[in-house]
Amino acid sequence: MNLPRLHAVVTDDVASRPSFGEMCAEMLECCGGELAIQLRIREMEDRSLLELAEQVEEMAVETGGWLVVNGRVDVALAAGADAVQLGSGALSVEAVRSFVDDSLVIGASVHDLVGADTAKHEGADYLVVGSVYETPSHPGVEAGGPELIRSVTNAGLPVIAIGGLSRDGVGEVVRAGAHGIAVIRAVWSAADPVAAASELCEALSS
Repeated sequence: MNLPRLHAVVTDDVASRPSFGEMCAEMLECCGGELAIQLRIREMEDRSLLELAEQVEEMAVETGGWLVVNGRVDVALAAGADAVQLGSGALSVEAVRSFVDDSLVIGASVHDLVGADTAKHEGADYLVVGSVYETPSHPGVEAGGPELIRSVTNAGLPVIAIGGLSRDGVGEVVRAGAHGIAVIRAVWSAADPVAAASELCEALSS
């Protein structure tokens, strides 16, 4: 499994930007197999979501990157995505693994070692772990810091750190054992999202 190191999480407002498709294409061209475009879409109609996923998957295939779909196993399968990301409220890892076999990589969102061990037992392929630092997308959630990453690596699965991360925090979480990071603002709120993604990929691979 060639799990990308940078997961650029796409929210509804990001996907609605007129330049979104162009930015995705340029990011994937810059980062190649180090980049996963992760669709965390909650308000889009099913047909539109599938069309978006198919467009991103086509771009990802050409560059060696990944398409990851949050929660929607049906959309992930229909679009030919590389992975589905399962968080709170989604189907369990065990349930999804029982009917997708090896056709999808499964990522599980966890917050501690107990959750990590459970996800591994149920068949997860990698973990998204956070929040590492405080982040506006999860107000009131206590940040675990690099120690959270260090503890969860004991489950023995690749770890993608999430929560308040920027280029400045890359070295710290990688030294704690993270394989990579997942971000929203560090890419999409940057003045130049493509350059920001390229810089993060470079920092993660150095």
